Amino acid sequence: MFMRKVSLAAIAWTAGWSCLPAEAMPATPPRPAPDLVRIQAAPNVNTQAQIYLLRGLANVFSRGMDEMGARLRSYGFSPHVINHRGWQEATDRIARNYRSGQTAPIILIGHSLGANAVFRMAQRLKTKGIPVAYLATFDPTRASSVPSNVRFFSNFYQNNGQGRRASFAPSRGDEKVNLNLTSSPGLTHTNIDQNERLQNIVIGRILEVTAR
Repeated sequence: MFMRKVSLAAIAWTAGWSCLPAEAMPATPPRPAPDLVRIQAAPNVNTQAQIYLLRGLANVFSRGMDEMGARLRSYGFSPHVINHRGWQEATDRIARNYRSGQTAPIILIGHSLGANAVFRMAQRLKTKGIPVAYLATFDPTRASSVPSNVRFFSNFYQNNGQGRRASFAPSRGDEKVNLNLTSSPGLTHTNIDQNERLQNIVIGRILEVTAR
């Protein structure tokens, strides 16, 4: 089975991130068992999910996208790791696949300029009437709105002159959250996507939305 369902706020509390926004911070932060922040044995998932991870500037940074791509392949997925400039072509490919009957969950992840691009992908898919199961962004450099076709959303950002919060309509529980990691030691714009605990949150959600 995969990582037990747990709120993003609870995981962040375990990680020592006390800078969560009000909508994500529980009134009495729980201290979950350590296994809640670790991915367990491979679950039974829909490996046909269309997963795209978008790198930022010039493919030089965003190594975390490559790392997560490799980790997802170990679960049997076939993720696409691309540069942010390829977002339009990728979106059209997703739409063609969806219309041809490939309706497995659509998952979009991006870092920096890649994070900006996955917002555009989700918005473009909305205009085509196509749902996005999960949208995850790491330090987007532009303030964006989460379109209504997105079921789950996580934004990991730092208020450091580059990262931006996202806006979205109210959602139940932790379906859509901004996690402000400004004061987290060691995290920067260039390495935030490589943080293992944040990757675990993203992969845990992916395993949840693709579970059979």
